[in-house]
Amino acid sequence: EPRRFDRIILTAKASKIPLPLVNQLKDGGHMILPLERWPCQEKLVLLKKTPDGLKRKNLLQVRFVPLVS
Repeated sequence: EPRRFDRIILTAKASKIPLPLVNQLKDGGHMILPLERWPCQEKLVLLKKTPDGLKRKNLLQVRFVPLVS
């Protein structure tokens, strides 16, 4: 079974929510990441993994370097 985490912090912007990292979250776990919605529009997003799926809260507008995978 893969290792599960309570918290995950991304320090580079992602163009979409990275599902491999979501899968590593424990139920009730949180992930914070900069998410690019459109060019030059990035938001710091807080995700919470629940039994019903992800709950998302937009925190503030930010600027980060791209995530390279």
